[in-house]
Parts: sequence; structure tokens; C-alpha cells
Amino acid sequence: MVKPLKGVVVSNKMMKSVTVMVERIYKHPRWGKYVKARKKYMAHDENNMCGPGDKVLMVHSRPLSKNKKWVVTEILRKERVYDHDNVGKRKELRVFDGDLGPANANAGS
Repeated sequence: MVKPLKGVVVSNKMMKSVTVMVERIYKHPRWGKYVKARKKYMAHDENNMCGPGDKVLMVHSRPLSKNKKWVVTEILRKERVYDHDNVGKRKELRVFDGDLGPANANAGS
């Protein structure tokens, strides 16, 4: 039995498939320094629920295609979805052109 893997979805542009980046840390055998290694796996996503940035749990399965041998079983954390049209823009200043009302009628004089 192969150990389940946790990773981050980097691409979901295929139908029922995602690319997941799995990161592991290991100690270099000669130098003793801890090294971060990354590997990309293709995984099956039956309902197309995963999006880029989601953290997922995958289990090994029979080969589903040439490169797909993993199945996404659970989405551990969903990535926030941003409205790309409004990111980084300032909010508009709203100007009120109506009368000031009875309470503030003398405020202008």
C-alpha cells in the first residue's frame, strides 16, 4: 500500500484531472542539510471540484491513463477566489447631491 500524499493543485485545465505539486523535505545523505524537493503528479478529480491553490489528499489507484495513477479523495483547504477585475483598485468616492435635510439645513450658512 502506498502512503497517501498531500499537495497543492497547480492546474485544473483538464476535464476530470488535476496536476498536484507535492513537496517533501529530506536530509541530504552527504551534507546533512535539509533539502526541499517538489514533484508534480496528475490525479483524477471525478467532479471537477478542485481549483488552483486548493490543498488536497490523494491516494494511489490503478493506472487511469498514461500519467494518472492517483485519485483525489478529499479537499483539505479551498483557496480563496478573488475577483480579478477589482483586485488592487481603489473604491469610488460617492458624492451625495441631495439636500441636507431639515436637521442640517442651517449647517451650510
